[in-house]
Amino acid sequence: MVIALIILFVVLLGIYAVFVEPWLPPKITRHKVVVSPDALGQKPLRVVVLTDLHACWPWMRPERIKRIVERANSLEPDLITLLGDFHTAMHPPFAKPLAAAADWAQPMERLKAPLGVFGVLGNHDWLEGGEEAREALEAFGVTVLENKAQRVSTRGNSHVWIIGLDDQYGEACQLHGKGRRDDLEVALSQVEDDTAPRILLAHEPDIFLKAKKSVDLTLSGHTHGGQVRLPFIGALTIPSRLDRKYAKGAFEENGSTLIVSSGLGCSGLPIRFMCPPELLLIEIYA
Repeated sequence: MVIALIILFVVLLGIYAVFVEPWLPPKITRHKVVVSPDALGQKPLRVVVLTDLHACWPWMRPERIKRIVERANSLEPDLITLLGDFHTAMHPPFAKPLAAAADWAQPMERLKAPLGVFGVLGNHDWLEGGEEAREALEAFGVTVLENKAQRVSTRGNSHVWIIGLDDQYGEACQLHGKGRRDDLEVALSQVEDDTAPRILLAHEPDIFLKAKKSVDLTLSGHTHGGQVRLPFIGALTIPSRLDRKYAKGAFEENGSTLIVSSGLGCSGLPIRFMCPPELLLIEIYA
């Protein structure tokens, strides 16, 4: 009897992890980042983060992406960032890729933010052809930053620098392998002043160990929060050379902050456990 109950419990957990949690509406996780304590009495810069859609049938169809976009808009952000891995990381029999990048990119046209929508590409985008992903995003109003920095005016004479980093992984998703496209030095060289806040968009969080000396905030995805998390243990593993403690959440080191999102879609297997889909809303006081 006990064995039968244990088996039933495991089966129910499996059903939940495959057919319930991956389908949940995105949880809104809020973070507060103080770049300048003098700005605490002012209206913060509101940034919404979407990452790791891994668009595919049936898990992340265009209709679901539209609902996610509507949820993002409802948060009334000043600025929206997309952190890559728009293409699927699952294949038959678990999922079927969408026919074209435009299928997942078209809903992005509905994103509304007065200061703009900025994006970077992820490792899986390059596995499926990064040029197609870039062109699709730009066709629907997203500014794609590949080792580039862009000045964004906020209020009055204030501004921030949005810095986009390209893929750190290279061919065949090898960790810092051949064909990696990131160049932090080139991106930082385009920043024209040392006083304005610097926000780095980097699909993989690995760069934080190097970037924290030069930027105020790093926004990343890629880890999916581990996708499966256990009580008292957390993520079993993450696809990163960083420690598992960086799987999701906010981390401050040497005056610089890293925020890692657990993302929206699934990688490898269509499974999530104690790690639901997530949108980030970050309030920056700068």
